[in-house]
Amino acid sequence: MLFRSSVFVEDPQRTLMAIRLWQHSPDALLILQGRPSSQRDSRQYLRVQGLWPKDERGMITLQPGCDTVAQVDVLSRYIADLHRRGHLTMVTSPAHLPRTLAISRILVGSLGWTVSGQAAVTGDNRPELPWRTWRDQIRAQILRLRSEEHTSELQSQFRISYAVFCLKKK
Repeated sequence: MLFRSSVFVEDPQRTLMAIRLWQHSPDALLILQGRPSSQRDSRQYLRVQGLWPKDERGMITLQPGCDTVAQVDVLSRYIADLHRRGHLTMVTSPAHLPRTLAISRILVGSLGWTVSGQAAVTGDNRPELPWRTWRDQIRAQILRLRSEEHTSELQSQFRISYAVFCLKKK
């Protein structure tokens, strides 16, 4: 079974935990996602601390979406292109983990992958509201349907609506 680890790189604590998991799994691939500025800042901080791996083979960076659902969607597309099954460990903050896992199990689990999570204690542990998880599970289910031919029109309309949502969010 292929093992993968993914982290939403918003702070060095999450990145460091994912690096440690990755280093203990010789067949693992570390997938870094998050805003480019967050990725750059985490990498720089960990390099200064001497905690960044000298050998970056097996590490990749995916372009992020504008929120968790979009990031997991980008990740699921990458995984789908592998045409394999495996295990994905999501690394994020304790408060964010249940919602991230719910989304990941819909989008990545539907590809035949198992999904687990690892909480990385960070500075931001604000509790999430239940409606966010419900809303994002619905969005993830709609995105999951994208591979079916009869949903292409729905997908186009959803992407337009989602793009407007992302722009309004900024």
